[in-house]
Amino acid sequence: MIKAFGVKPALLSVMLGLTSTSALAQDLNILLSGEIQADRCAYGRGASAIEQAKTEALADIARALQSGKVLSIADTYEEMDTASTTWLQQLSDMAQTGYDLRGLKTNTSKPRLEGTDTCVTVSVVKQTLGTATTDETSWDDAQTIVSVTVVGEGWPDSQQGMSAREAAELDALRRAISQVVGVWLTEQRTQYSNTVSHTNDTSDNFAMNDFVARQLQTKSSGVVKQWQLIDSKAIADEGVQVTLRADVEKQKLEIATSHIMQQIGSPRVAVNAPAPLDSELKRWLSSQGVELSENANLILNAKPRMIERDGTARLDLRVEVTDQAGNIYGEWQNDPTLIALPNAQDALYNLIDVHLSLDAQQKALRQQLGDAFMRVVQEGGLVHDVYINSRYLAKPERLSGVISTLGGAQDVSISNDGKFYKAQLRFSGKTGDLVAALQQSLQPITAAELPKAIIANEFTIRFN
Repeated sequence: MIKAFGVKPALLSVMLGLTSTSALAQDLNILLSGEIQADRCAYGRGASAIEQAKTEALADIARALQSGKVLSIADTYEEMDTASTTWLQQLSDMAQTGYDLRGLKTNTSKPRLEGTDTCVTVSVVKQTLGTATTDETSWDDAQTIVSVTVVGEGWPDSQQGMSAREAAELDALRRAISQVVGVWLTEQRTQYSNTVSHTNDTSDNFAMNDFVARQLQTKSSGVVKQWQLIDSKAIADEGVQVTLRADVEKQKLEIATSHIMQQIGSPRVAVNAPAPLDSELKRWLSSQGVELSENANLILNAKPRMIERDGTARLDLRVEVTDQAGNIYGEWQNDPTLIALPNAQDALYNLIDVHLSLDAQQKALRQQLGDAFMRVVQEGGLVHDVYINSRYLAKPERLSGVISTLGGAQDVSISNDGKFYKAQLRFSGKTGDLVAALQQSLQPITAAELPKAIIANEFTIRFN
């Protein structure tokens, strides 16, 4: 069993029989006009849940196109005209080559709430498919710029002080980055195999590309050199849809994406488990390209439990990924029913060895670890504790504001025990980079020069 974070399984609508205007394959809906619709839900509320649901819906459509399901349904429509049939054939051919559907014009319904989920219906409407789209998915090392044409949608956001047009442009630029990131990751799949090996599914690929694109957009890395508005139109609920031509700088994108992928795929991890599970997990993690360190901030807590019955033994294994502050990033549980062994003295060791060797169990654990590592980066990095002796601070009231301005710092909180001020924050870079940034940025509010920092471990910095 895998406990997923953020997204619950989609709510599938299954209909018995076909209407004269549409056919459904699970939650896929194809109209006689050639329009393809998919309905998906994501756990939560707000923009992030809507975006996740939209991503899942497009992934569903992509899978249906790649598998030939769309054409199979369309073949049953005697009423469908030639133009719609041709459009679906062209779109299926493009999907077979890995084309990212987010480069096409889509319509999204008004979000609706279903329990704890937010649901939307996404439609890929019939449109002209120009020959330029194939060029946009290529990666020519001789070129410094990749140009893509994308569609973005947006609605007024009073909390962010953003108009519908601004939100649509921001959405389009993120999609442009996401599309180019996807091409680059495909080219680099061997290098980052331990990071992206669990992204073979279309929805996982979309999620990874979107995740990296959001990180690049948040970090303001300037990977979009320039963009041009091609078209703009009003959509439902005071929204705006824009079509942009964006020029993405390859070198900046390569450097920034590489850094993010290394953070996701190569974190240092400490293992907290009883023998013999600890040694087996360390061996397995090393084989997956995960670096081990006893002082790491990220901890793999594992608890094995023997289920003994009728002279046999089964293994109930639970793994939890946390940081030193106790934040949980991922959980995984094996399937105890897969294997039973005679309840001998070495049964526990043999069960652990077998479960970590089974392809299905390896894949499930690797998937959960990848999701956990991604979540660490998504939330702003690991939690660091910074202790500063009170005698060094002339303006301690400004400490929170100064640290909050550091590049890569998030979720800053300050406490004081009289002798030390403790700043707790998430930081997306290396600990050494954080120390250097603190030495530089704290100068205006210090009463005396800060001493050399003591790095007690990878997550604790002290200015004694």
